[in-house]
Formats: sequence, C-alpha cells, structure tokens
Amino acid sequence: MDPDAQPRPAPLPTTTSPLGAVDSLTVRSEAAAAVGSALLSGGMASYRVKAAMALTARALGLDSFSSIVTFTDITATATLGGRYRTRITQPDHVGVDVDHLARIHRMVEQLPARVSAAEIFEQLARIAARPPLYGALVNALAAGLACAAFSFLNGGGPIEMLAVLIAAIAGQAVRRTMQRRHWNHLLVTVIAAALTSGVYALAVGVPTLLGVIEPGHRGGYLAAVLFLVPGFPLITGILDIVRSDFSAGVARLTYSMMIILAAAASVWAVGIAVGMGPDSTNLLTLPLAAELPLRALATFVGVLGFAVIFNSPWRIALGAALVSLVANTLRFVMTTGEVPPQLATLAATTLVGVLAYTAARIWHIPRTSISVPAVVIMIPGFTLYTAFSLMNTGDVTGSLMLLQEAVQVILAAGFGLALAHLATSPSWRRVAHPH
Repeated sequence: MDPDAQPRPAPLPTTTSPLGAVDSLTVRSEAAAAVGSALLSGGMASYRVKAAMALTARALGLDSFSSIVTFTDITATATLGGRYRTRITQPDHVGVDVDHLARIHRMVEQLPARVSAAEIFEQLARIAARPPLYGALVNALAAGLACAAFSFLNGGGPIEMLAVLIAAIAGQAVRRTMQRRHWNHLLVTVIAAALTSGVYALAVGVPTLLGVIEPGHRGGYLAAVLFLVPGFPLITGILDIVRSDFSAGVARLTYSMMIILAAAASVWAVGIAVGMGPDSTNLLTLPLAAELPLRALATFVGVLGFAVIFNSPWRIALGAALVSLVANTLRFVMTTGEVPPQLATLAATTLVGVLAYTAARIWHIPRTSISVPAVVIMIPGFTLYTAFSLMNTGDVTGSLMLLQEAVQVILAAGFGLALAHLATSPSWRRVAHPH
C-alpha cells in the first residue's frame, strides 16, 4: 500500500511533544532520523549518514542533533529550546541502492534554510516508493557479464568466460529473488554460491563428457561467484575505521568476512562433491599490446555490471566504469612494471577517489556511488576464495600467503579512497563529528 495514502497518526502527548504540536521536537527529530535510516539502509558509510542527519536537523530548526551510527542502528539525541529527545532507529533492511542514496543525498544538499518535517517525510516516501531501475533479467545479466569480465582478468579464456556468464546469471537471479523477500543474508549467500558453483560445474562438465570441449577449464570456477563479494560494506567499513567510527567499521568488516566465508564454504563444499576446485593451469596468455586494451574493456564491463547490481542510474554506472577503466589500467601497467600489487592498488584507488570527488561535485551525488563500484573490480575475491580452498585441502602455507596478499590489497584499496577523502574534504581532516 502507498504510505502516502495512510493517514498520519496524531502525535502522542509526551514531555517533549505536546499534543497537537505538528512540528514539535519529537516530530522534527523523527524526520531527521528518517533521513539517516534511509541512507543507512541503502549502504551509506556512517559519517555521511551523520552529516546528512545534521544538515536535515539544522533545516528543521533543531538546536543540535548528535548521533552514533553503527552498521544497523542509529542512536540520536536532538535538542530544541533546552529540551532534548533521544531515540534509536533501526532500518528494516540494510542493502545497497545507489539510486536511493543519490536522490536522498541530492534532497539533503538542496534543503532550504527552513523545512517542515512533513516535507521531509513526503520526499522520503516518494524516494522509497521508487522501484528498482532494472528488471530481474537485466540485473542477472549484469552479474553474469561482471563475473565473466572478472574471469578474463584472472586469466580465463572464452570457454571459462561463457560458463561463468551462465552460472553467475543463474546465481544472481536466485539471489535477487531471495533478497527481495528479505531472507537472511548468510543463507542467501550460501544458496546462491552453491547454485552458481553447481551450474558452472555442469556448464563445463557436460560438454566435456560429450567430447565437445577438452577436459579442464576449471579456471572460472571461483570467478563465477565473485558477484557475492560484499564490496560496499568492505570498503565503507575501512572508511568508517579511518574516521574512528569503530562501531560501524568493525561491524561492516565482520559482516563482510562472514559473507565471504559463507560463500567460500559453499563453493568448497560443492567443489568437493563434483570434483571441481581452483585451477591455475591453462590460463590465457596474450601479448601486452593485445592484453592491455582487452583488460581495459573487461574492467569497464565488470564495473558497469556491478554498478547495475547496485541499482545505479546509467549516468553514475557509466561514470564509475570510466573511472575504473583509467585507474585499473594504470594499476595493471604498474604491476607489469614490477610494482608491488598493494602499492599499485593504493595509487589506483587514490586516483579513483579524486575522480569520484570531481564527479560527485558536478553531479551532486555521494562520491561512494562512483568510487565503490569502481574499486570493487580491484578487490581480490578470487584470491580470497582460493586461499579458503587451499586451507581446506591442507595447504596451510599456500593459503596463508594468498590470504596475506589479499588482505594487503583490500587494505590498500580502502586506504587509497581514504587518502582521497582526506585530500579533498576538510571535514575528513577534522576530528569533530557532525552535529
């Protein structure tokens, strides 16, 4: 039912909200908290949630609005005329929706000097009522293309890429269906990873048994599930920690690791059942003159696919893809020149952050809507899943070496974006929190 069609209940008499006071302290604080709740449910980092609520509270005429934002909760205290009110807000569902984030960001940025709580609620209701920009078929196809691009970037050939495309489309279609029913995230991840792995095994196994293709082609097995890598909470968690928002940052990183471990365990279990696992043999090798433009194209397609999964409008999705094309190509050139991967990633993601800042200022959007999709392609999900598989086969040394490499690259990616924030945003260079 349309929330606008329901009559708004009369405010209850409290010590801070006299009966009939339409824009009382209670109502205004509810409106400011509703903005934060909508941003948090769309995947926004905690600092931006705090800043948006503080700006909204100021436009509502509140004297102050101090908040503590975690991954799933907001605790805020509003003051007005010597009175105060503290409340806890919990979004119904936490995910990623760049379209909603961009619209709420623009709404807050364009607030007049004075606004009523009713106007805030009305605008939020209109944004919340917007359906996904892309249907189930386009969303699933975007995941398939993104993972196929990942497969190429990890040395997969045409057969691996085709199998990855088929498997990831099937996995994302099921994942999206369960997500829209608000199923438990870990359960969704386990089911989607198992289905995707099974489909990939069938996609290469059946043609092999029929003699259509030669045996092998396991190189894309792990690439097929890379759409499950929790890029948004992984990157925003590091950004939260840089801002000393430890309650939010640690929670986001813990959630990310649980999702990765759930996916890895599911992939490993299916691999044991069907005799499939990580394979670094028969990788595609190309001369640098041919590989460089193809990697740039794969980066563009991969980031565009992830941006569509995140429900990004086309302008933002194309912007993120172009930014990553430049930065990830630079990263590849640097690693080819024997620059350590973590240092190359740090340089590339710092460039992403600066370019995202420029785009955000021009288009009036949150910079994370550009920077996070652009950086997701650099997250070593393939390495993480391989490390988990090796651990379960008893190769502890090989697993720890890969895990160490992956963690260093992930930290470098997050710190690169943080450096860009520190260089371009005065508020990031200060210790004070928005209020």
